[in-house]
Amino acid sequence: MNPFHYAKSFFSNEYLPQQVTWWFAVFLLSLVVVMAGVVLIRHAFGKPRRSSKGAPPPPGVAVVERYEIGARLWHLGVFGLLLALWISGAAFYSPGIVRSPAPLFGVSWLLVHLAFALMFMLGILVHAIKAGLVDLRSMLFDRRDWHELVANARYYLGRPYELAKLGKYGVTNKVFHVALILLALTMVVSGITLSLDTLGWANIDQDFHRQQRLLHDLGTYGFLVLVVAHVFWQLLKRVSQLKAMVTGTIAANTFSSNHDWDRWKPHVVSRTPISGKVDDGQ
Repeated sequence: MNPFHYAKSFFSNEYLPQQVTWWFAVFLLSLVVVMAGVVLIRHAFGKPRRSSKGAPPPPGVAVVERYEIGARLWHLGVFGLLLALWISGAAFYSPGIVRSPAPLFGVSWLLVHLAFALMFMLGILVHAIKAGLVDLRSMLFDRRDWHELVANARYYLGRPYELAKLGKYGVTNKVFHVALILLALTMVVSGITLSLDTLGWANIDQDFHRQQRLLHDLGTYGFLVLVVAHVFWQLLKRVSQLKAMVTGTIAANTFSSNHDWDRWKPHVVSRTPISGKVDDGQ
């Protein structure tokens, strides 16, 4: 299987790779399927358990905030933007595969793609500023992440392990976010280069243009694989944790099973007084 479509260069008469094929995306997705199979088979023999060590929430805490409303809207918005970018990008990656919006809106798929790309870049900028001001510490790597990686490896190898309780995010979430950042940078830089040349705003060497197009294709497939893998990992969570993606909150007992209060002190949504009634924690 060749991962590239080749065509003769107008300038050198050489056959050079011009596009990354759909089959390469299928190959990458097949790796995700294999990974999912390995995980599910291992879970069938016993799901990973976290250590009993770790500070619980303070007495009386009933519900804490897991995902802020901005984070939930960001995730939903990013998924929608990526879907729109994939559809509009496919329209001129393989002309004719998607019906043109020109008859209805009078614009080309290229302009639609650029509009969604601009929204994507603005969203990333806003998210980066917010994360840097509010949530940066929870995403930084520390020495305990290495221990978690080792413990995860021992679990999948069937060796004795001890998974420590988490801060806000586990090491796999941190690695996932780093991969997203690298892919986003690849897509933004290559996309800007391609746009400047295509719109006639800059004169870019055609061989460099071809290389940027290949990078853009690889970034597209990388995002596809990460999104699919991310959805799979989220579906492995317990129902109470899945609900948190909608409600934004988790109960104190769910927090105690997975997180360490000394590593992450979330906003308390509600408390349970001695009488057994629940107040709003204000």
